[in-house]
Amino acid sequence: MITGSNFLTDLSSDFAKLLINGDNHDVIIEAGEGENRREFRVHSLILCTRSTYFRTTLSKNWLRKEKGVIAFKKPNILSNILEILLKYLYTGLIDLDILQGTDLLRLLVATEELDLQKLNSHIQTHMISNQTEFIQENAIDSLQTVIQYKKCTILKDFCMDIICKEPKLLFGSSKFYSLNESILKLFLKQDDLAMEELDIWQYLLKWGLAQMENKINVDNVTNWTLENFEQLEEILHDYIPLIRWFHISPKDFWRKIKPFKKLLPDQLYEDIIGQNLDPETPPNTGEVQPIRCPPSNSCLIGEKHFALISSWIDKKPKNFYNFKTKPHTFELLFRASKNNFDIKTFHQLCDNKGPTIMISKSKYNDKLIGGYNPLNLKAYGSGIDTWTECSDSFIFHFPIPDSINSAQIARVKDPQYAVSYRTNAGPSFGSGWDLTIEIGKVMRCNLISSYPGISGFITAGTNLSLDEYEIFKVVKK
Repeated sequence: MITGSNFLTDLSSDFAKLLINGDNHDVIIEAGEGENRREFRVHSLILCTRSTYFRTTLSKNWLRKEKGVIAFKKPNILSNILEILLKYLYTGLIDLDILQGTDLLRLLVATEELDLQKLNSHIQTHMISNQTEFIQENAIDSLQTVIQYKKCTILKDFCMDIICKEPKLLFGSSKFYSLNESILKLFLKQDDLAMEELDIWQYLLKWGLAQMENKINVDNVTNWTLENFEQLEEILHDYIPLIRWFHISPKDFWRKIKPFKKLLPDQLYEDIIGQNLDPETPPNTGEVQPIRCPPSNSCLIGEKHFALISSWIDKKPKNFYNFKTKPHTFELLFRASKNNFDIKTFHQLCDNKGPTIMISKSKYNDKLIGGYNPLNLKAYGSGIDTWTECSDSFIFHFPIPDSINSAQIARVKDPQYAVSYRTNAGPSFGSGWDLTIEIGKVMRCNLISSYPGISGFITAGTNLSLDEYEIFKVVKK
């Protein structure tokens, strides 16, 4: 019996042949430039059916026709990139795994231009799941590429999140000094930029100096002329209000910022001095901006995630904590990659430490899965594997990239076997086990019993290969 999927495979294969041989083509697209230039003989009916861009473009009267064949050029799209997209349009097939980060970015930009929305979203998700290392190493270039396009918000937000967690990727790069103004402003507005405010100001000052035609030394401010100050003030004018001056210590302000007094508006300078002398008097220049999110000691999640976990621990149904109001601190006890995923070391560092949070990242999909054990991690009886009763434990899921807005929590429904202690394994939850980390960098869901809510993000019988997992001690402030 021939199934429907066989027919679709045959159809896709036949259309691939049509693209290759170009029989009865009525469009010629010239892609690329120079040695990369190549012509593609294609069919307007297929292009217009599959792409709104081609539907609009091929209907325009200004397109050149030769013997009934439309000819137009796309020099801004490399020929190998257009070939991939044409194959996708003809067959519905695309293999992103064979492409490296740079070509994936080029492909993404081309899908934006050709208005291939579903493929655009798919490429962004694929890059986040499979090209994280490339994005981290090329965070600035990736961001400067995707920020130009409205539909690339998934990857843009991911790049922003990476840089906010590790600001040196941006501020410590030589590319920082030629950074686009709009991107710099965007980062200065972020509440979760994990940098001290004084450091942000000092980097901004160096960026401003790099924009000046006549180079001057930041360390010799006493030798600056009035014209030097005026030129720099003009460059930094729109950025000065984005610095959170009231969160710089009085000592640092007096020693390290006062020499640049001429760059600050008079009223702002007076307000800062006033706040340092009398913190209870509100400034005249507007509300005091909130302190930025402090650096997280996790390589997997940020302070916003910890604030949400803190809200879950206290069973808040709404009005969740933020990073300033959360009543818990999270102290890193164990990072698997730093300890060779060794189970013995895990127990040495994490046993008898009180309530703990586990957070893990799987290797081949977009999952951050963790669990909360409100009890001491210790043997709960005799034997290699033991369980104890608990009504406050839970398992949670942060999907990548929309990790906060789409977070899921599964509270224990069978408290008798809520948490487990396994001598030869890592953190374990449920009678099944619903979730357990075993030797060999594997997280396993044997069966779902104590935490039925986890069925929304993991299925029974699943083994996940782990890139990382971390254990944090939960301390009530």
